[in-house]
Amino acid sequence: MKLSTRLALGLALALPACHKKDVPADPCKKLQLPHLNIRYLEGTGTPSPDTVYTGQVVGFEAPAAPYTSYQWQVGSAANTRTERRFALDFPEAVTGRIPVRLIARRPPSTACFPKDDGVDTLLTTLTLMPRGDLRAPIYGKFQGANVDAPRDTFTVRIFLGPNYVFPNNPAAPLLNYLRNLGKGCQSPSFEVGLRWRGININHDMNDSGCLSPYGKGYLTTRDSLRIEYDEYLSSTSLQKRSRVFLGKRVK
Repeated sequence: MKLSTRLALGLALALPACHKKDVPADPCKKLQLPHLNIRYLEGTGTPSPDTVYTGQVVGFEAPAAPYTSYQWQVGSAANTRTERRFALDFPEAVTGRIPVRLIARRPPSTACFPKDDGVDTLLTTLTLMPRGDLRAPIYGKFQGANVDAPRDTFTVRIFLGPNYVFPNNPAAPLLNYLRNLGKGCQSPSFEVGLRWRGININHDMNDSGCLSPYGKGYLTTRDSLRIEYDEYLSSTSLQKRSRVFLGKRVK
């Protein structure tokens, strides 16, 4: 090996390794400001994004922390609230689009957002539909299973049918029904309290060994149904078990 080559290798070995300096992570890189939203709850306590049946109590709910104060205006300027959650009773005659404004305050996050003032405003609309409007998305057939028996699939149906109290009176109003909960209870059906996106299973008319469920159901998306209910262990037992049905729309 030549002397010049040996000297070059020696110098290379003698020099300390050159490393890039560690760059500190940016604490603001993934940080986002809170997203202000409103949750509407129909009379059964079931959520609905922006549309409900009129003629019922409707709940209004804003996010909790980091928000610390709230200013609501529902419809006219006279109808204001300062609570995080409250409810309004809409009479049957009130239908259409109701403007809703929410101003919520939180501690400003100026370390990462220098112009943040901690005040968020949301303008949205609640639509009140008249009772009996058949476009309610809760109507339909949903195939699924109880979460404790995911392979035992069946289909439940929510529909408008003849009045069981006055079956021979053509002028009697139609009623809402839930069929096949629990599995196999095809006839008779259960009468239900209907909401735009939810149901309240409040009375059963079954015989034939059906297990008399009571509870509530609601759409978690346009085509996904969740029913939370209590079911008797047998037709002669007073003991119940809690079950949850999850289904997807098939019609």
